[in-house]
Amino acid sequence: MVKKDDPVMISRSWRTALLALSLGGMGLACESEEPFPTLDELDQLRSLHSLSSHPRLDSTNRVDGLEAARTLGNELFRDPGLSRCGSVSCESCHTGEGRTVETPTAEGCGGQRTERNPPTVLNVRHNRWFMWDGRADSLWSQAILPLTNPVEMDSDAEVVRARLQAQDSYRSRYLALFGADPGAEPGPELMANVGKVLAAYERDLMRVEAPFDVDVRRFLAAVDAGTAESDPAYLGLKTFVRKGQCIVCHKGPSLTDELFHNVGLQDKGPGAGGQWAVLQSLLDWEFNAAGRYSDDRSGADARRLNTLRTQAKQEELEGAFRTPSLRNVALTAPYMHTGAQATLEEVVDFYNEGGDADGTFTGKRTVSIVALELTDAEKRALVELLKSLTGTPR
Repeated sequence: MVKKDDPVMISRSWRTALLALSLGGMGLACESEEPFPTLDELDQLRSLHSLSSHPRLDSTNRVDGLEAARTLGNELFRDPGLSRCGSVSCESCHTGEGRTVETPTAEGCGGQRTERNPPTVLNVRHNRWFMWDGRADSLWSQAILPLTNPVEMDSDAEVVRARLQAQDSYRSRYLALFGADPGAEPGPELMANVGKVLAAYERDLMRVEAPFDVDVRRFLAAVDAGTAESDPAYLGLKTFVRKGQCIVCHKGPSLTDELFHNVGLQDKGPGAGGQWAVLQSLLDWEFNAAGRYSDDRSGADARRLNTLRTQAKQEELEGAFRTPSLRNVALTAPYMHTGAQATLEEVVDFYNEGGDADGTFTGKRTVSIVALELTDAEKRALVELLKSLTGTPR
């Protein structure tokens, strides 16, 4: 029999106790949170900053990048004479620092209200799809939609033609750019060309370099130096990337995946079907990137339509709207495609709660939209991060 005070027994007991403590410690380590950022999160952070102030030229628009087109587009953008009522211009809905309106919807001809909150046109040339539901696939074709919408400018080719003919400077510059007199131009060609000069102007509405970009670069340097946790941007970036999962949809320099998601926002009104509801009309539209008025009917932008045609799924696109860029978001209240959220704090609360109740919106909520259980400190840090995305005008 081994005695209680046998040295061998005591030694074995200590070893057993130490092993148990060691295993217990390993279990605690496994349950604790990984240091931020992990290598994958570091790659995500590196992709976020420094949006180019010189987006690529649009090959479907032959006057994109031409100064003559930009200056004509600038004047047409501000001219209410392009509307049937003579009182609504493109600038009416895209004004101020945020290049949008401060109300949930905008007012068009005859005091009518739009169905959607007007998206900002800041940095719009970086977009891949246009309008909340993606019904346009180029900036120039998008410009045609508010012109011809009866709720907005209520215009058509004859109204636009009369305006161009009435102004000698418009007429002569149109002729120089497109080699045709606007008075003799077929209606669809005229509208496409007006859309193209408007896009040539809008591509220069840029606000890019922001405090956020400085913060991300500084934080990355702090990671290299081993001082990440003491950096002022630590909690905001950590929440954005990890617990808040914002980066699932808001990624890259533009902070958008340029895709369509159903975030579970209350909306049963007209157009609540999202991209699925307009998909076929986009594919059949004569003004799309593969259509007869495109200047590059077989290029990359046109090929995207073929991908959409073959891969689109109703369960993914019904009630789904375009992920907007977060850049300059502090300038563009109210928020969401309905303008339902008045402040950034309300937007963060909306996502923290996992969206609105089932049955209040069309389609199925995207699987990544879940309750987040953010702390008050994490929510405040996210709001501060969003405010830091306001860029300097170019």
